[in-house]
Amino acid sequence: MSAPITVTPAVRRLPRAAALPAAIISAVVVGDLASYVISAIAHAAGVAHSFSPLQPATFIALIVVGVLAGGLGWQLVRTSAARPGRLLSRLVPAVLLLSFIPDLLIGITHGLHATWGGVAALMCMHVAVAAAAVTSYSLFLPVSSQAVAHAAGTKPPMTRKPATR
Repeated sequence: MSAPITVTPAVRRLPRAAALPAAIISAVVVGDLASYVISAIAHAAGVAHSFSPLQPATFIALIVVGVLAGGLGWQLVRTSAARPGRLLSRLVPAVLLLSFIPDLLIGITHGLHATWGGVAALMCMHVAVAAAAVTSYSLFLPVSSQAVAHAAGTKPPMTRKPATR
C-alpha cells in the first residue's frame, strides 16, 4: 500500500502595504454583488424602482464609503488595541445596529418613496455587506498577536507557558 498523498496549500501573505487595499476591494466587490441580488429580489417582490437607495448608483457609492471606513477602523483597532479581537467582537455588531437607524428613519418618515419592504431590503444589504467586509478583513487583516505585531512592525507579546509538573 502506498502512503496517502497530503496536499498542503501554500499560504502566501500579501505585503503589508497591499493587505488593506486587497481587503477593501474584495469586500466592496462581494458587498456590491450581494446588494445587487438583494435589490433585485426586493424589486421582484414589489418594492418600487423609484426607491433610490435600492438603485446600484446609490448603494455602490455608499458601500465603497462604508467598507473604506470599516477597513480603516479595523486596521486601527487591530494595530492599537490591547485586545483587538475582543474589541472588534463588540464593535462590529454595535456599528451594524447603528447602521439600521437611517433605514428605520426612512421607513418611519416614508421618505424616498419608502415601503417597509424596501427598508427591510436595505437592512439585509447592511448585514450582507458587513458579512463580506468582516470576512475580507479577517482574511487579509487577521487579528492575532502575531498578525498585529507584524502589522505594527514589532514582536508579539510573550505568552506565559503553563507550568509542567
